[in-house]
Amino acid sequence: MRKYVGERVQKLREAQGLTQQNVCKLAGLELSQLQAYEDGTAVPSVGVVIKLSRILGSRFEGLLHGGGTVSESLTVCRAGESYGGQQGNTEQGYAYGTLTRPGTVGHVMEPFMLVFDPRTPKGEPITHDGQEFVFVVEGAVELLYDGTIYRLEKGDSAYLDASLSHRFHGFGDSPAQMLAIVSSS
Repeated sequence: MRKYVGERVQKLREAQGLTQQNVCKLAGLELSQLQAYEDGTAVPSVGVVIKLSRILGSRFEGLLHGGGTVSESLTVCRAGESYGGQQGNTEQGYAYGTLTRPGTVGHVMEPFMLVFDPRTPKGEPITHDGQEFVFVVEGAVELLYDGTIYRLEKGDSAYLDASLSHRFHGFGDSPAQMLAIVSSS
């Protein structure tokens, strides 16, 4: 799935006659970042996928999963089949996998399992449309939110307005796992 998001971004961008420079200016990205997303050598963070979906007139889950083939009213994801694919490390210092089945459309929330390696450099704080709910499954995570640092440990959760500056980072000696449910509307 790593390359598929970038391929969908490229196809939508080209279909609308937008250059990479146009999209970068609108999304606040460096040209090299967008090029790396499109060629599959880098993975956009969840916030960047949301920004790109807005710019390209796509729904958030459309960039993640492609065209819809699964019912909107109920989606059951069996263990081992639910991940749309593990995404590699992002510029925000985490790897993620989606928890819905590929092809699911119509959701206003998107669930992810994020893995934070505390040895990874901290990314820059970001903002994007929507809201987030996070729950620390394992380890500890540092949340920088609107200028204040919070330490979230196993079992802790946070609900936040994603339009305010935020960044998550692994804390401690071992990788942390966090469930994140993101609303892009």
